[in-house]
Amino acid sequence: MTHRLLCNNRGVCLAELMIALTAGAVVLAAAMQSLTHFERRLSAQQVAMGRHQDLRVGLSIIEDELRLADAGASGTFLLTANQQEVAFLANLEGGTAVLTEAAHPGQLELCVDGGADWTKGKRIVLCAEDDCAETRLAHDGQRKTLSVSQPLDRAFPAGSKVWQASYLRYYLGKDGRGRPALMRQVDGGANPLIGETSSMRFRYLDRDGKPTEELSLVARVRLELGVGGEQRLIVKEVGLRAI
Repeated sequence: MTHRLLCNNRGVCLAELMIALTAGAVVLAAAMQSLTHFERRLSAQQVAMGRHQDLRVGLSIIEDELRLADAGASGTFLLTANQQEVAFLANLEGGTAVLTEAAHPGQLELCVDGGADWTKGKRIVLCAEDDCAETRLAHDGQRKTLSVSQPLDRAFPAGSKVWQASYLRYYLGKDGRGRPALMRQVDGGANPLIGETSSMRFRYLDRDGKPTEELSLVARVRLELGVGGEQRLIVKEVGLRAI
């Protein structure tokens, strides 16, 4: 029994056509595999770029806000300073006012120049040359008057500075998915600032660059941070404003 090759009128055999189709399918599969691999690499690169961008932005925020740390009634720039946490007061809004008349003990109304649109409940700090007191606003601020929630316990001369104080805290916590993250708290609310934080440590240095645990001696804050699976340790050092 003989077998005949099926050919069309142009002389193309069915076997040749099947071979060509098979080869084309192999080439297409290889191309699709290469495309999938490329997409995965591109996605991984985009994730890495996004992580590095978030890291740069987060470190910039920490640096800028630590430089705003100001001494309140405690007399020190930092309220809390340990390896896993740093907390301080800062005037994030940049609003300041000046007493136009002396303030006396027991007083609830302050005569000021500035203070318009300050929010009710906001912490404020009054500072003379060598003395500060903290209180909160009982009402939204007016340009000429600030109402405080608690009476003053001591006097402040005319010309004393009044500024809005936000409570800031950086600490190692967890994001909404339970993953370690460097958290940023402003007053009562906290959110992740730098995610996938594998390690974090704050160190505190005096003016001579020596480690110190005395809050009054801290002149620089050093942050040592590990992010994601990277083995490289990122170090950021920030100098506090001059006393």
